[in-house]
Amino acid sequence: MTDNTKLLLDFGVTLIGSGVGTTIVGALFKRRFDTQLETHKALLERSGKIHERQVDALSVIYSKLEHALFYLQRLISAGKFEGEKDDKLLQGMANELSAASDEFSKNKLLLTENLRTRLDEFFNKMLLAGLDVRLMLDPMAGAERAKIWTQAQQTAYKELPPILEAIRVEARIVIHG
Repeated sequence: MTDNTKLLLDFGVTLIGSGVGTTIVGALFKRRFDTQLETHKALLERSGKIHERQVDALSVIYSKLEHALFYLQRLISAGKFEGEKDDKLLQGMANELSAASDEFSKNKLLLTENLRTRLDEFFNKMLLAGLDVRLMLDPMAGAERAKIWTQAQQTAYKELPPILEAIRVEARIVIHG
């Protein structure tokens, strides 16, 4: 074999070998990259679904809590609209609070610890205020009625709105990131 033939043969083997080698290495990298891409896509899709459920739950819960607080404030307000009955307002408050509680129970695992704590605090104070209102509306309350009324007003106008605002702020952080 002459030097020129040997050089040509080496050149041909190198050219073919490097092309095949590059193709194999490229295929291996592509396979690895495709696997990682699919994994990331699946994680993003899952995170998106969880976030969507969080948004849906928080929208319902916050709306119901806002309505429940409105009913409580109407119940203990100094004046009432014509035809506005205490038992209907109390029932409206209970219905809204119950709906919010149901939604909260279904989605508790999706919410942050801080948000769950705030929601629990709101529910507890609302329930106590509801008991105060029931006592206040009881004709047997007598002399205690003014004290109970003041306590219910304190809860409805001073304690609950800041908690609801904190829930709103925390929910917006969850929703908007």
